[in-house]
Amino acid sequence: MTDDLHDTPDQARAEASHLSSPAARRARPSRRNALLGAGALGILALGFAGGAAAWSASQHPEATFDTSLATTPISQLSNASSVGIAGQVAEVYGNKFVLSDGTAKALVETGRAGEGGKLVAAGETVTVQGRFRDGFLHASAIQHADQRIDELDPPPPPHRAPGHGLRDAGPAGPDAAPDAN
Repeated sequence: MTDDLHDTPDQARAEASHLSSPAARRARPSRRNALLGAGALGILALGFAGGAAAWSASQHPEATFDTSLATTPISQLSNASSVGIAGQVAEVYGNKFVLSDGTAKALVETGRAGEGGKLVAAGETVTVQGRFRDGFLHASAIQHADQRIDELDPPPPPHRAPGHGLRDAGPAGPDAAPDAN
C-alpha cells in the first residue's frame, strides 16, 4: 500500500529509516528551532508595529496659529472650543501670564513652553489663541507684535466632571429626574 507522498512502500520505508538515523534526529530540532525563532521574530515585529501605531495615535496634533480666527473681547469669554484674545501682558507668573484688553483681564496658561517666564514680557502686546476653560485660557499659539509666532503644545482636551454627560446618566437615562437614577 502506498501513501500520497511515496510511490512505493519501499520508498516510504526508506524515508522512515532515513528519519530515524542520528543525523536526521539532530536536524529536526534545528528546523523546529528555526521555525520557532521565525515565529517569535514575527510576533516581536507585530508588537513593535502595534506599539508604534499606539504611540503615534496618542500624540497631540500640532498647534497652529489660525489667522482667520477673530479675537474676542476678554469680558465676553465663556467656555468655548477655540478662542483668540488680544491685549497687553500685565504680569507674568512662571508659565502663566495675565493679559488685559481694556475690558477685562484673563489668566493665560502656556504649559511647559512658558516655564521660566521668558515666553512673553510684561507690557508686550500679544494675540493668544487656545481654549478658554475653567476661568483661564489654555494657550496653543502666541503671536507677538513683531509677527513672530510661538506655537505651544495644544491644550488638553476638555474633560467631563462626574454627573455631566451620558456616561453618568444612570439607568433611567439622561432626561430622567435626578431622583429617578
